[in-house]
Amino acid sequence: MSTKYYLQKVPAESVQPGYSLAIRTDGKFRLFQVECTQTSQLAGQPAMIRLTSVAENADRPWVLEYEAGTPVVRLFGICEAAAS
Repeated sequence: MSTKYYLQKVPAESVQPGYSLAIRTDGKFRLFQVECTQTSQLAGQPAMIRLTSVAENADRPWVLEYEAGTPVVRLFGICEAAAS
């Protein structure tokens, strides 16, 4: 079965808790459910955006860090599901 999704590239600093992101790891996409966002900036450095996911299977949360302006892929929903 093949599924198509509504996706949009958004800057990391626009991500909000509750967003679903499609994160590419090892050539495959993984779902990243955003639980918390934090922004930090040191003098003379670009702002850094820290995204934290919901912990899965009692594991530690998945944490990603991006420089402000870095595009990430937001998942909006299912566009089409079809048998392949």
